Amino acid sequence: MKPYLILICLAFIGLITVSSCKKTKDCEAIITVVDTLGRPVAAAKVVLRQDSVVNPQTGVRADIFDEEFTTSNGEAIFKFKWEAVLNVEVTSLTTSAKDYIRLEQSETVRKTVTVK
Repeated sequence: MKPYLILICLAFIGLITVSSCKKTKDCEAIITVVDTLGRPVAAAKVVLRQDSVVNPQTGVRADIFDEEFTTSNGEAIFKFKWEAVLNVEVTSLTTSAKDYIRLEQSETVRKTVTVK
C-alpha cells in the first residue's frame, strides 16, 4: 500500500473517531413573557410540560414538567436533557396564555408568549 493512502486512511479513521465522541449538550428553552404592548412581564409563572406519553413497547410513562418565574426582563430559562415538544402555560395575576415549544438537542430555543 502506498504511504499517502495509509495517511488518508488514518486521517479518515481519526475524523470518524473524533466526530463520534462529540458530547451533546442539554436542550435550553428561554421563554420571554410580554404583555399586549410588548413590555416584559416579571414574576409570571411559566410551566413547561409534556402530555403524558407512554412508550408502547415498554409501557414507561414520560412525564416532563418544570416551572420557573420570569425575571425582571420577562425571561424564564429551562434546561432539559432530551428533545421534546412541550406545552407552555403562563399565568400572571389576571392574565394567562398557552403555547408550545419544540426543544432541539444542544440548542437554545427562544419563544415569546403574550399574556392577555
